[in-house]
Amino acid sequence: MPFPLEQVPLFLAVLDTGSFSAAARKLGKVPSAISMAIGQLEAELGLQLFDRTGREPTPTAAAQALEPQARLLAQQLQQLNQQALALHAG
Repeated sequence: MPFPLEQVPLFLAVLDTGSFSAAARKLGKVPSAISMAIGQLEAELGLQLFDRTGREPTPTAAAQALEPQARLLAQQLQQLNQQALALHAG
């Protein structure tokens, strides 16, 4: 299954903050929505991205392997949006 584009910021927020709660605060969502979205992403990909056995979710080897491309994609999307805004502004 493909990695849904709209899930990239959520995935990176969990990696960056280290918890579903902190990612939820960063994204303006409730923690349960983040947890459910990551669970759905894991189901779609057929991969476990975070180990939930501890107090906070720990990235698995799969998450660590996907992280560089997710960061690159997020950066490219940000650049695309900035260029579109600049073109709009004239």
